[in-house]
Amino acid sequence: MRWQAGRYTLWLVGTPLLCLLLFLLADRWWVLPNPERVRSVLILAQDRTPLRAFADSDGVWRYPVTLDEVSPLYVQALLAYEDRWFYQHPGINPLALLRAGWQWLRGG
Repeated sequence: MRWQAGRYTLWLVGTPLLCLLLFLLADRWWVLPNPERVRSVLILAQDRTPLRAFADSDGVWRYPVTLDEVSPLYVQALLAYEDRWFYQHPGINPLALLRAGWQWLRGG
């Protein structure tokens, strides 16, 4: 009986530690690009009017903007499409996780 309790404790402690180790290794191995370094180039005149624009090395148009510069209608549409419960949960929607888990169990 004592061996079973020790084995259970080993699993209980070892599994989260192994997951943490794998997460840290994956974080070191697959480094995400720094969003500050990947930008498009915008050539401006002296009066700050755009003269020429260039996409980044991937062919994507990336320009840093603040939330004040984005249309409130766009933000509203994005939240309605992506996550209508954005303001009601702490960052991870527990109901969406349960729904995804249920769908995974039912359909694979």
